[in-house]
Amino acid sequence: MKQYGKIIAQLRKENNLTQAELGAKLNVTYQAVSKWENDQSQPDFATMAQIAEIFHVPLTIFLNGEDSEAATSLAPAENSAEPVLGYCTVCGNAVRQENVAQQRPVLICKNCAEEAEKQRAEAARKMKLAEEAKKIAKHQARNRGLIWAAIITGIMLIICIFGAVFSKSKALDSILLTLASCLFCYTFSAQMFWDGFVFDACLFGGKIIGTPGIIFSFDLDGFVFLIAIKIFFALLRLLVFVVTFLLSAIFAIIISPFTFVPALVRVNRYGLDEG
Repeated sequence: MKQYGKIIAQLRKENNLTQAELGAKLNVTYQAVSKWENDQSQPDFATMAQIAEIFHVPLTIFLNGEDSEAATSLAPAENSAEPVLGYCTVCGNAVRQENVAQQRPVLICKNCAEEAEKQRAEAARKMKLAEEAKKIAKHQARNRGLIWAAIITGIMLIICIFGAVFSKSKALDSILLTLASCLFCYTFSAQMFWDGFVFDACLFGGKIIGTPGIIFSFDLDGFVFLIAIKIFFALLRLLVFVVTFLLSAIFAIIISPFTFVPALVRVNRYGLDEG
């Protein structure tokens, strides 16, 4: 029976591994490695194949030789010429000159470096896709306001033309009124789709409505009084809401031509969620 102890011991020492470290790579105890090296027992064929793979030597080293001289003669020349530089800080595998990617500040093998490069490339690709999607969303938000504003302004233009045809006003007055109406309509309608200052100013009226609490007695007259006051306050709130909303809307329409360009720049640059 062939004895492989000297071969295993020499390969282990050449690669600066302890019996415990070799055993950990093979999922065996250091006592088992010690028995192999002392020829008290022998590894099976699958384990020998693992040992050959760990030390980067051909499996024939165990089949063709029984002593350390045979191991040395059959081992690849580069195994002795290229000692182990250390162990990869990522995967823990032995690193030689042939598979070293980085030595400082930490030792990394080529496989781990390539994997890290793939991950960086994938992260960059995902970031690029996210930026493109964000850019598309910005353009969609901008275009939605511009398109709907054009539709609403087109309707306004048709109404103004019909009004000018049947109006007794001067032609110049009708043209100027039509142009002004279309200008205010377009700038106001577009900004209502973009949120921002015009949108907030238009809806400000509905935010200032409030009614005080009501004190009443727990009898028939008190309940009648409560119902009457509730109806009165409801009508009052509706009236105040309509008046304040109209005033706010008129104010928003008046300022819309002056805020249109800044709003367009904001939406084009940041979209609706930023700025």
